[in-house]
Amino acid sequence: MPANQQEWLQLQQSYDQMEKHALWLRLLCLSLWLWLVQSGSTLVLQAGLIGFCWLNEALWKAQQDRAGARLLALEAAMREGLEIACQWQSSWQAQRPGIGGLVGDYVKAGLKPTVAVSYLILAGASLYRYLF
Repeated sequence: MPANQQEWLQLQQSYDQMEKHALWLRLLCLSLWLWLVQSGSTLVLQAGLIGFCWLNEALWKAQQDRAGARLLALEAAMREGLEIACQWQSSWQAQRPGIGGLVGDYVKAGLKPTVAVSYLILAGASLYRYLF
């Protein structure tokens, strides 16, 4: 099997695993949030949990986005008959954004609707419980 194909298969499996891990993180956050609500915890503690989980999922999703970009690059290379396998780190290093770009990637990943909605619902529910 050509090296591009091997890398693509491995990376696609990793990409799918990242999605599963993000879903487990959301489930863990929901479970812990429910426990905090039941135990009468403070709004600050609930917000801290939500923020911590949201940040971790944003970091996870930013990495997944990078893997997705690499998958697309591999697919383009296979269409063109080019060999780019085993060069992900060097190509990433050559294109690595500065600290501002990295933070921007994390913010963008965290604000995607598929990520943000779950945490915004939990934050809204915490505020509602606190205010009413």
